[in-house]
Amino acid sequence: MAGQAQALTAMIDCPNVLLIGAADRNVGKTEFACRIIARVARCRPVVGVKVTPVRERGSGCPRGGAGCGACATLREPYCIAVEADPGGDKDTCRMLRAGASRVLWLRAMAEHLESGLRELLARIPRDAVVVCESNTARQFLRPGLFLLLRAAGDGAVPKPSAAAVLPLADRVIAGGPEGWELAPDAIVLAGERWVVQPQATAVILAGGGSRRMGMDKGLLDAGGQPLIERIAAQLAFFPEVLISANETDKYAFLGLPVVPDRQAGQGPLMGILSALDRAAYELCFVTGCDIPHLDPGFVLDVLAQAEGCDIAMPRHADGRLEPLLAAYRRSIRPTVASLLAGGVRRIAALLDRVRVRYVPFAAPAWYHDLNTREEYEQWLAGTRSRG
Repeated sequence: MAGQAQALTAMIDCPNVLLIGAADRNVGKTEFACRIIARVARCRPVVGVKVTPVRERGSGCPRGGAGCGACATLREPYCIAVEADPGGDKDTCRMLRAGASRVLWLRAMAEHLESGLRELLARIPRDAVVVCESNTARQFLRPGLFLLLRAAGDGAVPKPSAAAVLPLADRVIAGGPEGWELAPDAIVLAGERWVVQPQATAVILAGGGSRRMGMDKGLLDAGGQPLIERIAAQLAFFPEVLISANETDKYAFLGLPVVPDRQAGQGPLMGILSALDRAAYELCFVTGCDIPHLDPGFVLDVLAQAEGCDIAMPRHADGRLEPLLAAYRRSIRPTVASLLAGGVRRIAALLDRVRVRYVPFAAPAWYHDLNTREEYEQWLAGTRSRG
C-alpha cells in the first residue's frame, strides 16, 4: 500500500502498543514478544506488528549476504502486508503461531516511515492491544511501554537504530532466549495500557460505614457491576490485590482475599495496618472503594515516588491530602500500631513520625471521589453520556 511523504508531526500516542526493540542481535526479541502474545492471547485478541525500515531503495540486506529480499524488493514508499502463514520461519509467522489474532508487517523507506505507521495504526481497532517489534518506530510513537533488549554485559555497542532511541526506553533488559533479567511474564496490561507489573500489593479499603452515601459504596452499581469489582479489575495488573473489610462474606464474590481488621471500629488506619500485616509485598498501594476510576500511570508514579521513603501521598495545591490514593511500606507497622494503641486513629498523625514524600496532585479529569448520593448520580450520568 503506497503512501506519500509528509513532514514530521506530533508524536503518536498509543498506550495500547507494546514496543520491543533490540540493541544487539540474537537477544531473542521475537521470542520475548511471542511469549507475551501467547499469554495475553488466552484472554483477549492481540495484534502482532513487525516494522522494517529501508534506508535505500533497492538496497541489499543491511545484515549482509543475500538476506530475505524484504528490503531489496520494496518499490513503494511503504508496504503493509498481512501475514497468513503460521507455519513459516519469519518473525511474523512466529507471532501468528504464538496466538496473535492478526499480524501486520510494515516495510517503509525511512523518510516514509511515519506515514506508514499512521496507516498501519488506522487498520487496527482502537480497542485492540498490540505487540510491535521495532527500534525506529519509537521516533514516531509514544507507546504504553518501550522495552529495549540487549546482550548481557556492558561491552556491546548498541546498533545505530537502537542508539538513537536508547534514551527513550522505559526499560533496558539484558539477557537472551535462555533468560532475561526481566521475564516476559512481568509485562502485563493495565486496562488498555501495557505496563511492567509492579512488585507491590494493591489494597482496597471497604470497611467504612458509608454514612453519607446511605448504603455500602462498594456495592453501588457501576455499569452493571458492583463498584468495588470495577476498582479491583483496574488493579488486576498487581500481582496481589487485597480487600480490607470486616464483613468477609459480603465480598467473597470477588474471589480475592478479604482481610478483617485486627480490631473492628478503629477506622481506616487500622484497615491499613491489618492489610500491611497480610501483604506479600513490602510496598502497598492503598485506595478506597469509592474512587471508580484509577489511572494506571498515576498509580505507577505514586509507587515510584515511594522509593527511599515510607509513604508516598498525593497532595493538592491547597494542602489537602489523598491518604487513600497513596503508597505505604510495611515498615510503618510498628509506628501505626503504637498510635492505635494510644487511641490515635487519624492517618494525618502518622505523617510526622515517618518519612513521607508528597506527590503533587491536581485532581485530573479521571478522578472522582463518591462520598454522597449526589456525587454518585452525577458520576453515573457522566459515565452513561460517554457510552
